[in-house]
Amino acid sequence: MTDPYPCFFYGSLMSTRVLNSVTRPGPEANLHTVPATIQGYVRYPYHNEPYPGMIATKDNPTSIVEGLLVFGHSLMDRFRLDQFEGSEYTRELLPVKVLAPVPGEYNVMNGKKPLAAGDVVQSYVYVFTGPHVHLDQTRLWDYEAFKRDHLDLWMNTSSDFV
Repeated sequence: MTDPYPCFFYGSLMSTRVLNSVTRPGPEANLHTVPATIQGYVRYPYHNEPYPGMIATKDNPTSIVEGLLVFGHSLMDRFRLDQFEGSEYTRELLPVKVLAPVPGEYNVMNGKKPLAAGDVVQSYVYVFTGPHVHLDQTRLWDYEAFKRDHLDLWMNTSSDFV
């Protein structure tokens, strides 16, 4: 069974290599991915780790975090994502803006109406709810640096991907 809500990823799970290793989608999977943003949040590196945590910002409510919105995960995929994210991240339903069109077949919560770039859709988002001291709030997390400096090593050494 397909989960009705898409999921917004803003960190390591933006990499399809990481995401597919966590969710292990089968050959019947029918996923659709588009770039997206969420407003009112900021993304910081987790201390001494290659991944981020995203928290709400009171200082700059117009702050934008870029990420990836994925439609079509199964309930088992969602369970695996919950396990991967762990206790310091809470899955919340939040408004996310799509930056590219989405065919209606993926928009099961809105009568299968296609989505246009700029539309906002309720989405699952894993918000960091652990102690904020675990985040390096002196700098923003950088996805390109993650891909360049950590992705290959992380994929080959993390027990999450076995």
